[in-house]
Order: sequence, then C-alpha cells, then structure tokens
Amino acid sequence: MNKILILGASGLLGGSLVEYFVSNNFKVGALSRCYGKKKNEFISVHAVDVLDYKSLESVIAQYDIIINCIGQVTNPIYDCINLNSQGVQNIVDAVKKNDNYLIHFSTVSVYGASLYATEDSPVNPESVYGVIKYFAEYQISQGLTNFMILRVSNLYGKGQTKGILGYITRSFYSNEKNLSFNNDGSLKRYYLHIDDLSAIVEMALINKLKGVYNIIGKDFLTIKHLIALCERVFNYSFNVKYESKNPIENIDKIDTSKFEDKINYSFQNNVETYLKGLRR
Repeated sequence: MNKILILGASGLLGGSLVEYFVSNNFKVGALSRCYGKKKNEFISVHAVDVLDYKSLESVIAQYDIIINCIGQVTNPIYDCINLNSQGVQNIVDAVKKNDNYLIHFSTVSVYGASLYATEDSPVNPESVYGVIKYFAEYQISQGLTNFMILRVSNLYGKGQTKGILGYITRSFYSNEKNLSFNNDGSLKRYYLHIDDLSAIVEMALINKLKGVYNIIGKDFLTIKHLIALCERVFNYSFNVKYESKNPIENIDKIDTSKFEDKINYSFQNNVETYLKGLRR
C-alpha cells in the first residue's frame, strides 16, 4: 500500500485529507508545525517546518505520495510568501531527491478576472495571494515531472473558521449582525466542499493523473447571493456594508472538462445543505 504524507495537516484541507485517507485504510503521515488531532495506528505525526529542509527531507523519504496543503495563509502575508517560495522549493528538492509523486493545491485565482478560463488560459493574478500561488506552481513545474497541480475554487466544510463562509457563520453564532466587504457584493466564487475534494484526490491518485487541473464546486454565488442564502437558511437578518469597488479575480466560467474527461465524479455536497447542518 502506498504511504501518503499530508503537508499542512492542521489546516481545513489538510485535516480533511488526513481523516479521509485514514478512514479509507491508507497509511498516512500528518506533517505540521502544530498538528493537534489524536493520532492512531494509521497516522504518523511529524512536527516539522517545511522551511527546515533537512528535517523535511528525512520525513518525505519515508513516503511514496506527498500532498502539499501548505501556503493557504493570508495573514500575516509574509508567512504565505515564505511557505510558497522557500517552503515549496524545499518540497520540490526533497521530492526530486526521493522520486515521490507530488500533489499540490493551487487556486483558480491565478487566472485573475476572466470571462472564461481553462488550464491553458493566460495567468493574470490580481492579488498577492494569486501571484505567490502561481510562483509556487512555477517552481514545481520547473523542478519536477511526476506531479499534479489542482487549481481549486473556494473551499468550505466542517471546522471552517476562515474565508467568506467562515466569516458569515462566525457572525451568526455570535449574534453579530454587521458584515462588511471590500467590494460591491458582486464577487463571484465557485464553492467546493472539502469532502468532495478529498474523494476527487483519491480518484486522481488511482488514475495516476499528472499535470494541471481545474477543480471547482457546483455552487456558483456572488456575495449578495450567499448572504441571501444564509439569511434564509438561518432565518436571520444581517446588516451588510459594501464598498463601491469592483471585486478582483472574478471569473464567469471555469472549464473543468480536462479533469472530467478522465474522472467521472458526482458531487455529494452543496452550500445550502451545509448551512442547514449549522443551524442552532
């Protein structure tokens, strides 16, 4: 059986992948500076910083498949920059030395604003986060051949504290009615549940996919639509303040046919059902 190492195992996505692969009887390594979940016979925990190459390489040498979930940091931004530059370079060097297979999570934000985006579309990120995530992709594509990069849309799921959905649900639970956004509310995003993404990753592994793929959820919502959905499900009314700015990195349609031509997957989750599960 292939042994899988999850880098960034303490985050929303990393933690979900650890739970998913353990529940499907894989031998899993969980690497994080602060992994706090209970370990068992199927989980080996590694308290290692990816910026420490020597320690990182000694752990990567023990595994066949490396799944990189690090770098999803927006504050402080220098952490995000370090993890997606030196951290990714350390991962690339260690994977190359040990001849592993690498799965790396990137973002559809690398395309910037667009009416239509495929994997072959020009990249034009408009945020610092989008820029450094594409730089990480560049390092991987230049240094390795045995890899898969998944450009994913907005993630949500159990235990979420960050992102737009995390912000809205935190406000609801604390009875805080005031919400504010730095755009006019027309920001459009596809929403992808972490359980669906975990299952997709396993299918991609089984089929030994390589290259770059767009992975998005089936829910496509503006902020205004998302607020309205939350208010209806929660039976709650927010006071929302928008700024008169156009949002960045809006994409009208993201093409996923490259992946769908290889993998047939039916999504099991949607935002409305997820929100109903959060009601008090």
